[in-house]
Amino acid sequence: MNLIDLHLWQKAYNWLCMSRIKSGHNADIWDLRFKWPNEGNLIFLQINAGVYQLSPMRIIHSRYGEAVAQWSARDALVLKWVALKIKGRLPVQAVCAHVAGQRGGRTSLAMTAQAISGGARYVYRTDIRGYYRNINKSQLLNHLYRFIHEPALRSLLYQYVHYCVDDGGEIHIPASGISRGCALSPLIGASLLWYMDVSFSERNDIFYSRYMDDFLFLSARRWPVRRAQKQLYEFFDSTGFECHPDKTQIGKISRGFDWLGIWFTSDGATGIAPRATENHRLRRLRLEEQARRSGRSRQETEIRVQMYVRRWNIWAESQLSAANEKNNGLNTLQASNRSRRRKWTQAKY
Repeated sequence: MNLIDLHLWQKAYNWLCMSRIKSGHNADIWDLRFKWPNEGNLIFLQINAGVYQLSPMRIIHSRYGEAVAQWSARDALVLKWVALKIKGRLPVQAVCAHVAGQRGGRTSLAMTAQAISGGARYVYRTDIRGYYRNINKSQLLNHLYRFIHEPALRSLLYQYVHYCVDDGGEIHIPASGISRGCALSPLIGASLLWYMDVSFSERNDIFYSRYMDDFLFLSARRWPVRRAQKQLYEFFDSTGFECHPDKTQIGKISRGFDWLGIWFTSDGATGIAPRATENHRLRRLRLEEQARRSGRSRQETEIRVQMYVRRWNIWAESQLSAANEKNNGLNTLQASNRSRRRKWTQAKY
């Protein structure tokens, strides 16, 4: 066995234990942990032999009536290991702000503020309507197979893309899209639009950033933004995506726009965006309602809500602080873009 693979396998197991530490007492994670010394070796051997089969995702219904599709503990472990294996092999552009190394999008916030202070006057912001559920499976597999060549990994990726869902015995196979609740999904969501990211980041007349399915274009002139909009539509036509009409904005920066929860104007970052504030208010109301339904006392409810408010305030302060940073210049991003382009354009297919 490859020692590196074993290290990643143990790392994936540690991640799984932490991510499901609050699972119910009947959850399958506890069975896997109890049998881990033997079960872990068996699953690892099946993976390397190319015979491991993913199970259907199960629909979990919460006490509040919410339905969530979830991978079994064993499948989540395997998919996390796959994500660790292919992380450095799938191309991801530096302008993709949600991937590791971008400080949760805070680097993008700092560079957005610097682009505005550098003379940007026009903005185009949009996102993809239903990004995950509208991914073309054939296009995705072609993209993955271009960089991943091992039969065992290809088999697991094929099963991951062509997943099925078990809802009380009824098996449903989605015709398009991938599952959201998986360690692989953020990486694949970032890499799939790599071609688009490369094209936009090579342009010198716009500032471009992406956070998963959210796109931001800034420019000192109107027409570069218009051309970027047209080019984005052309990309979407070829991939089957479409812009979300309620989350699309184009015009002058002076009117203000929301990016990663921060409200920007021609003066830079001015505070938390109205949508983020409204989401915070609604989340507080839901927490209070859930606590009452579960029979918690008034004091317990207040403590729970206060803990959430404290975490949200930390997030808000962190985002605002990042948006006002002065030490992450645009040259850093441009240099990173050039180095990544050289790396992936020199790859042998």
